[in-house]
Amino acid sequence: MEAGLARPDTWRKLLRVLEDIKAESDLLGIPTVDFGDGLVLESMAFSYAVSGGTVFADIGAGVGYSTAWIALGVEAGCAGKCRVYAVEKLPGRAERLRKLKGKLGLTRVEVDVVEADALEFLESLEDSSLSLAFVDVEKHLYLPILRLLERKLASGGAALFHNAFYPKPPGEFYEAVANSPWKATIAPSPVGMIVAILRPRDSEL
Repeated sequence: MEAGLARPDTWRKLLRVLEDIKAESDLLGIPTVDFGDGLVLESMAFSYAVSGGTVFADIGAGVGYSTAWIALGVEAGCAGKCRVYAVEKLPGRAERLRKLKGKLGLTRVEVDVVEADALEFLESLEDSSLSLAFVDVEKHLYLPILRLLERKLASGGAALFHNAFYPKPPGEFYEAVANSPWKATIAPSPVGMIVAILRPRDSEL
């Protein structure tokens, strides 16, 4: 699989799988990231996996379109065994998510489907355990999730939030992500994605 991911013919097959997952999401009326956002997710996940990250999370995973992009990036970069938590609170969607691993042909990545509320899931994790988290849930939850990720992400970890432009999260969220301990930018896709990196903690300076 390591060499296969680099081959254009392999990627063409994977893109067809991604198209099928996207079509299922559309059929069920589940909003998804667009193709450009998927490329950001795959590239960021790959980069963090290459750098030694092993635990990733897709919070608000739907039926798995964004999960698939993250998992493929981690698969390409992971040196040993890595885990992607796909967090979805609706049981029907979570059941469809469980079919992902076989479709994508993953060998080094375990996709762990978690039926849970986003805040409850994050509270259950050990502090500093996450390398990267992608968040696409109700926008009023963005600020409390951001505060939790200040503890749950490893130093230098990444938090990616969908819908920077529309539908916009609350103003308080933007104020918080623009200040310490975060360094943030917006990837200007049609709806926008906030990319926030957790700065080193005071104890690590």
